[in-house]
Amino acid sequence: MAQYLHLANPDPEWLAVSSNIIKPEIIDPSALGQLIDEMTKKALSASSTTPEPKGLSIAETMLPVTNGANALRTYVPTPNRELQEDESTKYPVLVWMYGGGWCFGRIDDNDRLLRSIAVELRVSCVCADYRKAPENPYPIPLDDAYASLKWAVENMNTISADISKGLIIGGISAGGNLAAAMAHRAMKDPQLKGKVTGVSLMVPALLAPSEHDRFKDELLSMDQNANADILPSALARKCWDAYHGLHDASNPEVSPVLASSFDGVPPTYFQINGMDPLRDEAFLYDRLLREAGVATKVDVYPGVPHGFQGFAPELEIARRGARELMEGLAWLLGQGRRGCDS
Repeated sequence: MAQYLHLANPDPEWLAVSSNIIKPEIIDPSALGQLIDEMTKKALSASSTTPEPKGLSIAETMLPVTNGANALRTYVPTPNRELQEDESTKYPVLVWMYGGGWCFGRIDDNDRLLRSIAVELRVSCVCADYRKAPENPYPIPLDDAYASLKWAVENMNTISADISKGLIIGGISAGGNLAAAMAHRAMKDPQLKGKVTGVSLMVPALLAPSEHDRFKDELLSMDQNANADILPSALARKCWDAYHGLHDASNPEVSPVLASSFDGVPPTYFQINGMDPLRDEAFLYDRLLREAGVATKVDVYPGVPHGFQGFAPELEIARRGARELMEGLAWLLGQGRRGCDS
């Protein structure tokens, strides 16, 4: 989208620290895990300088999935008497999917973030592992992710939850892709139809590059940000190829932008980075949702690359992103309550 080209002009704060950030090289997909692991460790180290949120209960269990089981972690606020909470208090739910190009990532990656969300917003959070491509391509990561959504709904008492107060699906990067696809799948699921009240998409992957020609006049960021820090376009393409494997990339569960209908998609919150190859597909998805009458909220971070927040949380633009994520989730909770009251 030509109107968004200026968003790739580098942010001065980012330029000052970018030389210290790992510069991914395009290597064989089987070796990319080592690179992402190194990047994740750096991000976790940076986040460890902030105080750990207090006042929540964290538990882990194993989530049965087809031919296996995945780790699942829950974050439940402990009752706050100052907020007139007690042991009977029930909280809304956030089911969160971490990123990593469908090929990497782990349940610990967004641990500090989910602790903060649980305490600050009074939300029970659920985050589960999912099996990774290329060994486990679509639909396995999506099926695993969807199993965590079903678990949350079926185990509300375990996590002191009441989904009538809100059921949000969220994720970052590839996790944002899974979250968007989960929302569409839930709309067709008799057990979950109408229960998801919001979707939070942080720098999401929403359209396989092989399908970009369908919207070539709107999708310029993959070429514009081909050499971006953290996620250059060639690396993004390799991750996409690993995820959809031999399956058709035009499948809407792979590329949510290509859904046959957007009617009934829950209110959706976006965080979009200007120097991200995935930038324009997020703007495109937002447009398609709005044209279908879906309520959306968009926050944009000019001049910074995909996932920069984890590597330079001290930057003012990263602090703004953290604040606005909380505000965006609060907006989704408000949208959900409005829907329940209508």
